[in-house]
Amino acid sequence: MTVASQVVHVPSEATSWSIAADWARLDDLCDGVFDCPHTTPILTSTGPFVVRSQDVRTGVFRLDQAGHVSEATYLERIERAEPRLGDLLFSREGTYFGNAAEVPPEVRICLGQRMVLIRPKGSALNSRFLRFWLNSPLMARHISGFKDGSVAERLNMPTIRALPVPRFELRRQLKIAAVLGALDDKIELNRRMNETLEASARVIFKDWFVDFGPTRTKMEGRAPYLVSDIWSLFPDRLDDEGKPEGWNSGSLSDVASLNPESWSRANYPATVNYVDLSNTKWGTIEAITPFTSDAAPSRAQRILRAGDTIVGTVRPGNGSYAFVSAQSLTGSTGFAVLRPTLKIFREAVYLAATSKDNIDRLSHLADGGAYPAVRPELVAATDLVTASESVFSAFSSATSGLVDRAEANKRENLTLAATRDFLLPKLMSGEVLVKDAERLVREAS
Repeated sequence: MTVASQVVHVPSEATSWSIAADWARLDDLCDGVFDCPHTTPILTSTGPFVVRSQDVRTGVFRLDQAGHVSEATYLERIERAEPRLGDLLFSREGTYFGNAAEVPPEVRICLGQRMVLIRPKGSALNSRFLRFWLNSPLMARHISGFKDGSVAERLNMPTIRALPVPRFELRRQLKIAAVLGALDDKIELNRRMNETLEASARVIFKDWFVDFGPTRTKMEGRAPYLVSDIWSLFPDRLDDEGKPEGWNSGSLSDVASLNPESWSRANYPATVNYVDLSNTKWGTIEAITPFTSDAAPSRAQRILRAGDTIVGTVRPGNGSYAFVSAQSLTGSTGFAVLRPTLKIFREAVYLAATSKDNIDRLSHLADGGAYPAVRPELVAATDLVTASESVFSAFSSATSGLVDRAEANKRENLTLAATRDFLLPKLMSGEVLVKDAERLVREAS
């Protein structure tokens, strides 16, 4: 294998690839690698999008979570280059450094801090192929040796421009991108389906436990919109406090226990499947990392069981929360763990603890310098109007299918992502043929 003389660091794991006859620096295959303005943009409620490192953590630019900037700020921030279809957005610093996402079509985007714009030469390098390569676990392990920064991990611009890219003819790049893209498309389909499923569950929760829709409908003499068995569970009027008569003002601590189990050094298992705040975002556990007891982080202590809700207490506005559907997980001490005292409470606990209003509340209550946080007790103190167990049982029946389907999709996405990450180096090295990979993808999806 010949390696181009200008390449300064080829991944050691790829040196045995028989099919990669040549390597290039990233900037040799690009029309430009552009750094961001080193200022923090002022966000607005509307306007062009601004991409930040947290917006590309899953390899897709999340428009629904991105911020906006004014027209004037946008024009200032695109002076070096205006992101366009075919470009990649690459995070160079922070928790999510080293992640790439494609610029979506028909949107105007500028770079926030910590971001880089990569513009591949269309005749030499396919942007989707490059995204898969930059986001691969192989490259993540490789670039970890080039990061610097005592406070936040980062890659400097010379390192980014010199990142190694295997030289394949464009036709081969497109075939590899198509195989891996089929898995990514299924992952994205599941993600969008989950948005609909969770939104539906949240609408039902708000109607029953926040707006008290059935009771208000009864008071106004309008027609029932629930089946009679459920409709009869709701009182006919509101009390002086504005809640259904007979229901009580309470909190999650009335229906869930806080941080019920933790490992101690005396009973710590030989291995743990660890969930960290950084890999838990907006209802999804994006990665589960196995550790032996001697290698596990000191914060890997919370015992998580199926049906628990976890809410990050450090920078709660970052949305580090999830519903736990897997067994035998260990969470960070940065989570507040809420375990329903009865199974019929599990959906209500999750939806109340992770509502937008409650995450905003916790974010405003967080204090501290570089890492503002709230005490776990404040999570357990989340307001919840409590009703009879019959009401909670009916609510669980109405929403459990939505929550369980979403969790099944999340588990499938972990499998699909693992298949994608397994196949990428195999396809590039020639160990797995494209036609065989296509069969594996059909089986996986």
